[in-house]
Amino acid sequence: MDIGLMISSIILALIFASLDGITTLDKHRPERNLPDGTGNSMMNHKTFEIRFEEGHTATAIQVEQDTSADEITKALNLDVPAPCIFISGGAGAMSKEDIEKTRQIMDEGVARFAAENGIIIVDGGTESGVMQMIGEARRKHNYSFPLVGIAPHGKVQYPGHVNESNEAELDGNHSHFVLVNSDEWGGESQTIINMTRAICGNKQKHALGILINGGKIAQQDIYLATAKGDHKIPVLVLEGSGRFAQELATAFRTGHAQQKILKAIIQGGDIKLLATGEGVDKMKEKLETHFSQVLG
Repeated sequence: MDIGLMISSIILALIFASLDGITTLDKHRPERNLPDGTGNSMMNHKTFEIRFEEGHTATAIQVEQDTSADEITKALNLDVPAPCIFISGGAGAMSKEDIEKTRQIMDEGVARFAAENGIIIVDGGTESGVMQMIGEARRKHNYSFPLVGIAPHGKVQYPGHVNESNEAELDGNHSHFVLVNSDEWGGESQTIINMTRAICGNKQKHALGILINGGKIAQQDIYLATAKGDHKIPVLVLEGSGRFAQELATAFRTGHAQQKILKAIIQGGDIKLLATGEGVDKMKEKLETHFSQVLG
């Protein structure tokens, strides 16, 4: 054989062997997803199951703060677009009487209305305050509406995830969780609002925020819903529930607000009020009126 031809054959053989080695190594690498184009790539954001006591299982996903809400809804297999309610607030410093009134409104008003009208509910997902109330109502009546809890991963704990820095447990009566990579309360606020907008198909279906009690984080939620972005979400404030809800209700009624954030919410938002004493029937009436409106 010609020496030049032999050398060429050896070189080609080495090249093919090298390529084959690269192909073999590539088979052991995880698939790399492309960015979704509307937020952070969904790469490595896999859904997983959280198994709570009494056999209840919830579907969860851990995401970045800027992960696309549309991609999250797809990953969680939510049937969208659908009408959506987001609930913000808590039950801090509420009297026992007001807690019971609020619990009844959550149970016989909000949860029942969601079950009867195919509504998806979004909240903070922890085992406290109004989030626990809506979860208990869903379990008590065996409702099947999706209840999506959104919380900062660095602040919560759940079965299978021990967190030394945890300040709250996830509520076992939710059906889905979105765990945002943040070590701060409020790191989940934008995701709550983005998810509400994505679930309703950005105005294809009705959306509504319900504010009950709450502090600085609830204030941030409502500001993002009413004063930021093109799709502003109407908010129903439970007047008399205390704290930020009462501040907003008073400012709305009087037209006077010293805080810039309150002014922005009132000027930019579609605010409605419901007194705790008006009870379940009035809540149902408010919900029926809002969700029966013709979308423009």
